[in-house]
Amino acid sequence: MKNRHAFCLLLCLVHLCHYGFAQWHGGKQVKSYSYKEFTVTVRDLKQCDGQDNVCVLHNRDCNCMLSPRTDLFLNISCQYLVYKKMFGCKWIYLNDVRTETIHSFILSQTTEIIHCPSMFSSAGEFNLTIKTKDPVNKMETCSEVYPVSIGKITQAPQPTITSVRVGKSSLNVTWTTKWFTKTCKIHLKQSTMEQLIEVSVKNENENGDEFFHVIDGLQAFSQYNLTIACKAYGLWSEWSGEFQRMTLEDAPTVSPKVSYCVESLDKILETQKVLLLWKALEKNEARGVILGYEVTYTSITHPSPERINTTDLKAELVVAAGDYNISLRAFTSAGPSPPRHVPISTVFCESLPRVKGLWAISNADSLNIQWEMDQRAASETEFAIELISSGDASSKQWKRVNGSAFSTVLKGSIKQLETYNIRVYPLSGGLCGPPESIQASLESGTLLEIVQLQRLNMTKTSVTVQWVWQKKVSSTNVLQYRVTLVGGPETRSIVIFPHQWQHSFHKLQAYVKYSVYIYAETAAGHFSKEHIEFTTPLLENDEVVKAALPVILLIIGFAILSILSRTIYKDYFFPNIANPGHSLIGHWLLNPLHERAAVVSVLKLEDFSVTNHLTEKCLIQTEDQKSLEQEEFDEHMTLSDMSKTYPDIDPVENSDGLENSLTRSPALTEYVDLPSIPDNFDYVGNDHIPDN
Repeated sequence: MKNRHAFCLLLCLVHLCHYGFAQWHGGKQVKSYSYKEFTVTVRDLKQCDGQDNVCVLHNRDCNCMLSPRTDLFLNISCQYLVYKKMFGCKWIYLNDVRTETIHSFILSQTTEIIHCPSMFSSAGEFNLTIKTKDPVNKMETCSEVYPVSIGKITQAPQPTITSVRVGKSSLNVTWTTKWFTKTCKIHLKQSTMEQLIEVSVKNENENGDEFFHVIDGLQAFSQYNLTIACKAYGLWSEWSGEFQRMTLEDAPTVSPKVSYCVESLDKILETQKVLLLWKALEKNEARGVILGYEVTYTSITHPSPERINTTDLKAELVVAAGDYNISLRAFTSAGPSPPRHVPISTVFCESLPRVKGLWAISNADSLNIQWEMDQRAASETEFAIELISSGDASSKQWKRVNGSAFSTVLKGSIKQLETYNIRVYPLSGGLCGPPESIQASLESGTLLEIVQLQRLNMTKTSVTVQWVWQKKVSSTNVLQYRVTLVGGPETRSIVIFPHQWQHSFHKLQAYVKYSVYIYAETAAGHFSKEHIEFTTPLLENDEVVKAALPVILLIIGFAILSILSRTIYKDYFFPNIANPGHSLIGHWLLNPLHERAAVVSVLKLEDFSVTNHLTEKCLIQTEDQKSLEQEEFDEHMTLSDMSKTYPDIDPVENSDGLENSLTRSPALTEYVDLPSIPDNFDYVGNDHIPDN
């Protein structure tokens, strides 16, 4: 406990020493300073008893027996308000202790003062002594003598602006003063600018108290704040009260800058859409409220102008293919602007590509819009953003963004529970590109989500997946979507936007299982929207064909070779032997009916040779009455066997006919076309076959 008390005592001593050092520096106490101000009314001053050259407020201040302190009263300045008949001074007072003090003035001259207010004439001069009394310490202090010249410290009364008449580029200002002034100055400031304009005015009417001045060269339809100060001699008066006026409207000085692009609508009818886009005029160019725009377009081949009036910053024209002259003018209540002429050819025209990757991220009360642009189209100087509320088309907003920026923040009148259509146009000089658009809201951001993820095609080293964008159903604020490939030794991921609907992954491994995920990223993290799995094939289809084709060709070649070799081998080593059983004539000759008739009719084939007197043909029809039985005739029966079976047939004589009959196809017709035989042609011999 004693140690704790000792520590507290030591701490108090340290603080006391620190305070003493702060108050004393080099053995001297550090003085504090304060700004003092004291004002008296001239009629309240009176002469001291027995001192005709001294004027004071109270008789107790007539004598200041103390030696003056030059180190306590610094930067003394005085002024005389001639209209109010008041005299006041300001100074810096240095004191050891910050306490309230009582001040008074002692005015003295070297000559006798008849009347104290007479000292404040325009030529009056006197000496001033400031007397200060500390009511706590009962100490008085006097300053050194300060010379005063009324002509130098007299301040003119504050002027009053009575009226300001406005024109298109001028202000006619009228003001009054309650005292004679020689000169005045007007401070003029445009409300949208920091620059201050000062106009000096000399008083030419010495006997009047009303003044006026016309300020020219101002901007039309601009608000100005003005105030006035005046002086006769000595000090400037206080500034008058601030006055605000707006100049009148005027016709615009310039016409809007126009960009255009051409899109084909109908190739059969050859109609095309011309999109015109222009920038709103600056305030100093518009010189008023733009009431609308007039678009006039005239065909070169049919010079009859057509006009469109709009309040928007764009216009769409449906025209036929050809050359046109288009002019644009802006209107205010004061008149139109000069026309802007734009020649357009819808046959030979250029256009800029669309922006890519358009996406909107919602914040508390704004939408952060971002997009991408093709590197080949790096000449864009501007982007135009159009914001339209789905519920209120009249609340359309336009914004221009520099071409080096690919994002912007849309603020202003964006409301909760509202859906907005956002369009972004690329601009470059006189050309523009078709817009890319999305829908967004403060609650959900971009109103798009991904569904139906599926595999489009696959090889052993690559895969292509595709998906579908649709209007968002949930209210989740998605910052971006990402497609991720998982499998093998690595994981790949890429951010996707609404202009993309498929993606290919290359350099995959063969016969490996992979998974593809669609992740939706939010401020709190990410979650999976879609998921598919697949396994890459071991071989490609063309590789399978390349491997199987030689085998198939080898098999086909071997089959062809086998068939050919079998046919050639049979023809050369096992020739066919004629079988008379397959011949129609052989069937007729071997018919058993001839055997029962016991008469054999023999045809002499040499008599059937074609002669010159044979000019006609006849048709011989043969009819089989009985076919050979299987057991009686065998197609493999030799001639010797046949002679044994049919002893009446000469095997040598009928060998040719028998062979022909045996080799003939049984499917042939039984009608044989033979030469006709004359009536006197004796070639048939009838022989009796004896019975055995």
